[in-house]
Amino acid sequence: MPLPLPAITPINGLNYNSAMQQIIPGVFMHSNASIYQYLIVENGQITLIDAGLPIFSRSLIRTITNMDRQAALSLILITHADGDHYGSAKQLSETYRCPIAASAPEAAAIHSGRMSRELKPRNAFDWLLFSVALPLFTAAAVPVEQIIEPGQLLPVLGGLQVLDSAGHTPGHLSFYQPERQILFAGDSIIKRRNAPSPAHGPNCWDEVRAREAFERQMALKPRHICGGHSYFRI
Repeated sequence: MPLPLPAITPINGLNYNSAMQQIIPGVFMHSNASIYQYLIVENGQITLIDAGLPIFSRSLIRTITNMDRQAALSLILITHADGDHYGSAKQLSETYRCPIAASAPEAAAIHSGRMSRELKPRNAFDWLLFSVALPLFTAAAVPVEQIIEPGQLLPVLGGLQVLDSAGHTPGHLSFYQPERQILFAGDSIIKRRNAPSPAHGPNCWDEVRAREAFERQMALKPRHICGGHSYFRI
């Protein structure tokens, strides 16, 4: 049975026109064209969650350089292997000489410069949309040095839990910090009718698993849901 949705405050409290927003102390959202990346700054290091499209890599590098000149990018966490989430990973990892981490299925796709699942266009509009959009999502192949799995606890933000959120893609991961109740959900949670919703549609690998992943994550009762294309404060 689907979980009831809690009261939601959309991102209206933040300024969409600014490329950089603080969500909680030490955690920032960087945005380009409704694609969001998240930066965690602590102890002289920056952890990046998702890397955005390659055409915006210079903007992200400028942001990282300007946000804290005493801190260096030390780790890139990738939720899944879509070009708008790992597209800048190669340039960032080469610029800052930092490792990339992802699940095994997503890492294999990233290493080959592809997506981790086939798209499933349902009609002529879907075919047209994908034919126009996919070239913009092309990403360079890049090795993933660290394979991470659900159940791991990463030494980031006082302990960042790695969650299985497969559904949108086969190896999709999310990251959760329970004390701060902040969830980095990638595309496993999207915005629909101004509320959190599970991934679905022709770019979704398995809609049943996507719904299950959504319900598991909502059961954690996060106060902040940091998605790839939406943010909610609950």
